[in-house]
Amino acid sequence: MIAALFTSFYSWRLIFMTFYGKPRASADVMSHVHESPNVMLIPLYILAAGALFAGVIFHDVFLGHEAGGHHETWYNGFWRDALFAGPHNHILEEFHHVPLWVKWSPFAAMALGFLGAWWMYIRNPGMPKELARQHPGLYAFLLNKWYFDEIYDFLFVRPAKRLGRFLWKKGDGWFIDGFGPDGVAARVNDVTNRVVKLQSGYLYHYAFAMLIGVAALITWAMFGGAG
Repeated sequence: MIAALFTSFYSWRLIFMTFYGKPRASADVMSHVHESPNVMLIPLYILAAGALFAGVIFHDVFLGHEAGGHHETWYNGFWRDALFAGPHNHILEEFHHVPLWVKWSPFAAMALGFLGAWWMYIRNPGMPKELARQHPGLYAFLLNKWYFDEIYDFLFVRPAKRLGRFLWKKGDGWFIDGFGPDGVAARVNDVTNRVVKLQSGYLYHYAFAMLIGVAALITWAMFGGAG
């Protein structure tokens, strides 16, 4: 019943704030506001009539008669196992024998929600702002949707981002790339850059390298042969 009360309240609030009171749009925008043409309204009329009366018209087709008959066959064929219809289940019959206050409770909740929304948004439109000023903590709590998004962000989103950033920077960037393909490629590139510098193309560089090689060979032959 509390849920029905609040549903009625915010539904009527939506209607009052949309179709009643002073416009919140600019005068330029309001100059273009007009009713929809019949090509859009007529289908809405048909849908509205169906929403209001379809349940009344097809009630017996879907639910059947208590006395049985061919409607009972329709009932079993439509519901089958979706709704328990055994011989010892009388819940559909007992629906008609609940106390009168139970039957009128949804209407009472709707009426209270309607009166509350009318009072706060038509009769006294400054009341919501005054209540928000008097109860700032409750107003902030409800305005931020019980801080559910903030709690979810703190418990799940931020830790997931930190884990992903760690795996990206350390796991993938530093470890895998550093010691894997990128690391090996970088070392090979460093070595080849140094080797390339030895190939200068100057004749005296090659002659100098040959002399060093000859000197090294003679030194090895002298000391190696003596051994």
